[in-house]
Amino acid sequence: MSTEIYYFSGTGNSLVIARDIAEKTNGKLISIPSVMDEESIRTDAEVIGIVFPVYHASFGESGIPFIVGRFISKLENISSKYLFAICTHMGAPGKTIENLGKMTQSRGGRLAAGFTVKMNFSYSAVEKIKYSLFHKELKTDILTENKKRQKLIDNWKKKLEAIYKYINARKEGELETQGIVEKFILALLLPIFKKGALSRYRKLSNSSLHSFDELIPLADRSFCLDKKCNGCGICARVCPVRNIKMVDKNPVWQHHCENCYACFQWCPQEAIHGEIVEYEKRYHHLDVKLSDMMICDEK
Repeated sequence: MSTEIYYFSGTGNSLVIARDIAEKTNGKLISIPSVMDEESIRTDAEVIGIVFPVYHASFGESGIPFIVGRFISKLENISSKYLFAICTHMGAPGKTIENLGKMTQSRGGRLAAGFTVKMNFSYSAVEKIKYSLFHKELKTDILTENKKRQKLIDNWKKKLEAIYKYINARKEGELETQGIVEKFILALLLPIFKKGALSRYRKLSNSSLHSFDELIPLADRSFCLDKKCNGCGICARVCPVRNIKMVDKNPVWQHHCENCYACFQWCPQEAIHGEIVEYEKRYHHLDVKLSDMMICDEK
């Protein structure tokens, strides 16, 4: 049975997951940004896999990146396809898989299986509070972090085998999502999380818009550069939605940002900063090359 694995990635984590799945299933690996110029997306493949990172799930949002949502909305004739998804996360995938199931159902398809894979980790809540309230520097111990990431990679290799067996047998019904207790606890805290996120994104976007979805693309207004920028243009080339234009050898963000932070993560000079990434660690997967991230630029 023919298989296609579609992926979206900012750091390379989801690319590695998609690449491993494609190799295991003898499937064709396809970058989601590379097909987004199409009015509709049709495929003869009998099996479709979708791999992407979780965004904003802890704020009560869908967890699905905008570009992945647009991709799903363009899929045609998927009622007879075996659909599965894998979302990568830093510890809070929320109801992302559940929400993706609803989205594919709206297109006439059915998500047969959905899995979550932890591939990275953020600063702890305590570290963020100390930074925010007491201006204590956010520090990263590279050796410790590399050990933690290697453990996550090892865990993924084990899970890869289980996922492959599941989808190879064309099983259905496995959708990894929040449990009832977790949903109940988060429902109590959600108003606080949403209020805080909305306030922060209004500040980042310099806008008073009320919709979180409207604020996200504008949050790139808080990106800034330092003197290390040499105008290489790599930030523009890795942006999956062409949100950066080079003007007089300086990147200028165009305000339809995905918040993937690929520009920040892949800048060779580490010249990109800003409030939008003040809680982010500079990181990209060691098994992913810069040329892999510029695949959407090939068209």
